[in-house]
Amino acid sequence: IASIEMLVACTLASAAFVAPTLRAPPRVVRHPHPVARQLAFVAKAEVASPPFAESSDVAAWFAEESAIQVLMSQADAAERLDKGEVAGEQRWEVTTGIPFPGMVAKSATAMDVKINTATPALQISSSESKTVCEGGPGWARAFLSRISEIASTTSTNQVELRDAPGGKVFVSTVSLTVALTLPPFLPVPVAAFEKAGSESIQKLIDADMPTTLSKFRDAYLAYKP
Repeated sequence: IASIEMLVACTLASAAFVAPTLRAPPRVVRHPHPVARQLAFVAKAEVASPPFAESSDVAAWFAEESAIQVLMSQADAAERLDKGEVAGEQRWEVTTGIPFPGMVAKSATAMDVKINTATPALQISSSESKTVCEGGPGWARAFLSRISEIASTTSTNQVELRDAPGGKVFVSTVSLTVALTLPPFLPVPVAAFEKAGSESIQKLIDADMPTTLSKFRDAYLAYKP
């Protein structure tokens, strides 16, 4: 999930830079007002960790900062923002670099964490996001800083403990939607663009989540309350 802003930036950039075409002299013709197009990239996955023997209090592990850090380890950095004022709730910010020639760009996304100690289960949901740019040409800074106006990401990752042959498993259920509002002048085939974008973020989830969940399991087994 931490790589989604990077994907969106690169995808939008590739869509924005199209070869110029020769235009005929303008005619005085009335056209309907151009309307922005709405697109959505969607991906879902359910991943289980390797089985293990339950050793420590799982509910206590879910509430540990180190547990949340493992689940956010695909980001370049993760920082807790709250002071533990509300039991069972945490707020974090993850920062991810966006590769762009000649400049430093980072996406910072707030993440809300809810912990159910009775189940036990925890859920991480994305919140507002912003892009910070340093250096580089003005047009690139303006483009990247407006990604949040063009694209909004909604993601949830619910992790719970389940019974399985050979012991217990952690199961992560991920849902991710990237909604895009494209300017009418971008010549993008909507259906093909949605299909390609959905496949790209699905590949990111499928590649990232098994490794992350295995690390989460290993960290739990090493956990000492």
